Amino acid sequence: MPFLVSSQRSRSSNSDADESDPEKPVSRTANPQASSSKLTITSKRSLEGEEISHPLRSASGTKRRRLTPHEDNETDEDEMEADGGGEGADGNDYEDENREVVIPVAEDYDSDESETGMADSLEKMRKTVEEIPHAPGAIVKVQLENFVTYTKVTFEPGPSLNMVIGPNGTGKSTLVCAICLGLGFGPEHLGRAKDVAEFVKNGSNFATIEIELKCRPTDEMNPTIKRRIGRDGSSQYWMDGKKSSRNAVNQLTKLMNIQIDNLCQFLPQDRVVEFAGLGPVPLLRETQRAAAPPEVLKDHETLKKLRSLEAGLELALDSDRQALGTMENRQKVLERDVAKLRERQAIQEYIKLLENAIPFVQYQVFRGARDTVKAEYAACREQLKSIEREQEPQMKQIEEAEKLRDELKQWLEDERAFLLSAEKDLKGAKENGLDAVKTKEIKAEADLKALIDEERDRKQNIEKTRKRIDQLEKTLANDPGPLDVTEYNRKMEDTNKVIRGVRNELNEINRVIVPLKAEVDQRRREISAAQDWISKMDNLTGRRVEFLRRAFPESHTVYEWLQRNKHKFKGPVYGPPMIECSIKNANYQAEIEALFSQGDIISFTCTNKADFDELMIAVYGDNKDRKGLGVSSVPIKYIEKTLEDFPRIASGEEVRSWGFDGLALDFIDGPEEVLSMLCNVLSLHRIGVSKSKLSALQQQAIKTGKNMAKWVAGNVLTIIRRRAEYGAETEVNAMIRDAKYFKTAQVETSRLSHIKARKSELESEVEERLDEINAKMGNSQDLERQLKSLEAEKTSIINEKAAKQQVLSQYDKAKTHMQNEQEKLSRYESEGRDFKLKVAEQETSMVELSMERVGAASLYAERVRDFVSRYDNMAAAELHFIEASSNLQHYNTWNQSFKDRIEGKRKQCDEVKARYDNVIAQAAKARDECRELMSTLSSAQSEEIQSTHSKKAVDELKAEIQQEEIRLESIHEGNPNAIKQYETREKEINDLRTTMEKKEADLSKHRSAIRDVRGRWEPRIDQLVSNISDAFSRSFEFIHCAGAVRIRKEGIDGCDFENWAIEIMVKFREAENMQVLTAQRQSGGERAVSTVFYLMALQSLARAPFRVVDEINQGMDPRNERLVHKRMVKIACKKHTSQYFLITPKLLVDLDYHERMKVLCINSGDWVAEDHIQDFQRYLAVGRRLMAAS
Repeated sequence: MPFLVSSQRSRSSNSDADESDPEKPVSRTANPQASSSKLTITSKRSLEGEEISHPLRSASGTKRRRLTPHEDNETDEDEMEADGGGEGADGNDYEDENREVVIPVAEDYDSDESETGMADSLEKMRKTVEEIPHAPGAIVKVQLENFVTYTKVTFEPGPSLNMVIGPNGTGKSTLVCAICLGLGFGPEHLGRAKDVAEFVKNGSNFATIEIELKCRPTDEMNPTIKRRIGRDGSSQYWMDGKKSSRNAVNQLTKLMNIQIDNLCQFLPQDRVVEFAGLGPVPLLRETQRAAAPPEVLKDHETLKKLRSLEAGLELALDSDRQALGTMENRQKVLERDVAKLRERQAIQEYIKLLENAIPFVQYQVFRGARDTVKAEYAACREQLKSIEREQEPQMKQIEEAEKLRDELKQWLEDERAFLLSAEKDLKGAKENGLDAVKTKEIKAEADLKALIDEERDRKQNIEKTRKRIDQLEKTLANDPGPLDVTEYNRKMEDTNKVIRGVRNELNEINRVIVPLKAEVDQRRREISAAQDWISKMDNLTGRRVEFLRRAFPESHTVYEWLQRNKHKFKGPVYGPPMIECSIKNANYQAEIEALFSQGDIISFTCTNKADFDELMIAVYGDNKDRKGLGVSSVPIKYIEKTLEDFPRIASGEEVRSWGFDGLALDFIDGPEEVLSMLCNVLSLHRIGVSKSKLSALQQQAIKTGKNMAKWVAGNVLTIIRRRAEYGAETEVNAMIRDAKYFKTAQVETSRLSHIKARKSELESEVEERLDEINAKMGNSQDLERQLKSLEAEKTSIINEKAAKQQVLSQYDKAKTHMQNEQEKLSRYESEGRDFKLKVAEQETSMVELSMERVGAASLYAERVRDFVSRYDNMAAAELHFIEASSNLQHYNTWNQSFKDRIEGKRKQCDEVKARYDNVIAQAAKARDECRELMSTLSSAQSEEIQSTHSKKAVDELKAEIQQEEIRLESIHEGNPNAIKQYETREKEINDLRTTMEKKEADLSKHRSAIRDVRGRWEPRIDQLVSNISDAFSRSFEFIHCAGAVRIRKEGIDGCDFENWAIEIMVKFREAENMQVLTAQRQSGGERAVSTVFYLMALQSLARAPFRVVDEINQGMDPRNERLVHKRMVKIACKKHTSQYFLITPKLLVDLDYHERMKVLCINSGDWVAEDHIQDFQRYLAVGRRLMAAS
């Protein structure tokens, strides 16, 4: 049912919208009087009929127009098949295609009677089609306020196809944006603005979206979702008038199976290209989401996870089996060394036992020595005490002498301190008294001298100033008079005017000549490039480089760069072998080329690691400041070996005896470094070549007796692959192709002729341009000379004016200087009046300083007397101290013999004590070592040491150890870690076997799970794709083309569930085969048709309550657009299909129409009438009159 929607874009502020209460439920019916922006929805069922240009026919004297909603010639049966087989009641939903609906067309449609007649006819049409309700989750109403272009608008879509049309910019796609954002989804699903704040209308602070969805049968009322978007990007949600959250909205949409994030359901305008380029793998996922029950997609995801786990377990088991075999083989090898190692181990253990017995023996020795040294130390201490008792009287006398000496020393130190204090006072009297007064006197004398010097300078300045005033008076006596600047400016302007005229003539000549010269230079460069190309084509290397450019553009880019930058490398760097090398005998080109892979034939060769690194960075960049050449894959290799490092496997005569014409290296010529690289990579020195086939006997002899794994004979390449560890051998044979790279490149005759013709044409053009240049150069030299003369005249005028301005400026400066000098003279004369007064004051100050110097001298004399007195006291104390020290020294000398005896005995005691401590430490160390050994020794070892070895001497034990070590050396050690490795590996083997058993059990469980899940998932996905393919094929048959949808099952037995994919096969032309739909193979219109038909194929299977397609018809020609539209109407208007939104800006005439579809005409903009209510019946009447008149 067609509708026309109009909305006035408000040019005033939206204060009413900003102040609205978000908590208040919004009415589901728009009030045309509630806002300055109003909306009118008027039923216009006759609109589509009047747009169809059918011939008029006369009936009972009244003009009538025939409206045929379905004009195609298909039968009802064909239509039912296109709609899914006509099951149920769907086959009777459409009217008979041959039925005519007659609508009276009056001469004057302005009367109410005519409009009433029209309404009656439309009512009859309505009754022929059964009205269907909205499906649960379908959109019943959309209300927008201050959203993008709309101030306020209401949409009420129908339950089937909703065709939204209108001019560009009126807000069709805005409805799509509102549906997406209003249902709680983000702007990323629109492909437009990434911030929701950008959807708020300019000048408004908030935008409001309210969407009413059809409720489920179990619900009492339709759910309403409201979203309010703020200018700051915030969002608020209400559900059924109550404040809610985005999570709650998402739960509701998920419950209704609304999938805005699925391109199969929601395809906005800016994501059409994304959907057309959707890969086969993601297309399968999106199709399952759109058209299959949730458990189907869940099973697919489960299969992918299970397969990933299965592959991981298989890989792990293969690795474990290889590891187990390797460890078992190594274990057998170790068994031979274990016997010898165990014998060595027994000897080593006995040596260790003997070594452990040594500390026990040593401990017994140390215990005996301890008792002996202890008795010796006690006797020595008693002797020392006896000597100290004999010396006691002499020591008392020495102590009294030491006490007297210390008292005298303290008296001497006190007197020295008093002397230092007196010396400090004396120094202070000199520095703060005499020296300070002297400093002041020096300063006073300097100040007096400065006054005298200043007076002398003042008198000299007065004399100089008077002389300058006399000079300025002489300058001011010569007045230069006024300067006529206007006259000079006039002369300058006249000269400049003539110069501009001459320059304009020169510029006009240059304006013509410069482009001609540039064109000549460009043509000459093109001629040079053409000549270079022609020269290159004259030699074999040039033709091969040209072939490299055509076949391998990235390698050609690197080759050209290398030719320009060879100076950057230390050694030679070679280009691809197809350029650097040649085949000596052209008859063997195919045989030699068969040995090369594509990467080998275009690889570059470096002769050292530094050049290799430099070339790699130059080509691919270094992730820092060097970006590389922008190529993706160019092989670069380096070889440091010489050709002598790759000797031939046999002499030429011996190789020929095997049936070969020679080795591959014998047939190729090139730089030795490149040949070395090829030998290193391809083993050319080990490959036989023959034009004729080898006999079976020769081949068998080569396989068994010759060290050759590859050869070419009789146009067949033979490769022998051997696995030494398994003794396996595999032979691979392949027919060789004709040579392509080493074959002498042929010059493209047509291109060569074209370039030569172009070169001649360019040379002619250069001659013509040179003639034009010479013709334009006629007057240029005369004009240059004239311009030079005018410039000289202009310079003369400027210099004359500048000279006169300088004289006048000097006169003005003299006036200013005269005033300044007179002021300075007056200042100098006034400054000399106080000179005599300042001199008198300074002389008085000097007399006062003389008196102060006398007082300071008196104080200094008193300090000198005090210092002398203190010095005498100190000298007396020092004499007494020296006498006491001499007496003490005499006593000490007399008592020295006693001291020497005591010191000698004390040292003897210390030595004995040290020996005692050493024995104690050694005994303790031996005891601790024995205790530590006891904790590590077994009871049998401890008993053997105590019973057998404890009574032996240490030397006996060491001798026995030496004998056992000699015996140990006689047994070869072998692998010292063999036993440990043997035992460790035995444990690893057992652990690995246990792990493998567990992995095999897990693998069996995963395979069983995969079989179970696949058993229920694969038939359902096959059936789903089959149903889609049937509907897709019927749609293509409708436009006389072919199409199919198939599922691509990847992997062995289709087990790579991760890469299962949907392939869309199409054929748009009679002569071509079915091809996979890709973004590169088909045109934009063909992809658009395929996309629409795929979405339509999902229509009858879709679980979504509605789907949206925005401007999918872009790129279609009118014929395809008309057929696609007709097909869409048939499928989308079936009784049991979901709601459909088709957004399109253009509408062809005579499009197919169905009574269940609803046409929403967007009529929005500043040109809409202010009252927002329009009489579209009157517009239809005018249109009918115009059509009738034509």
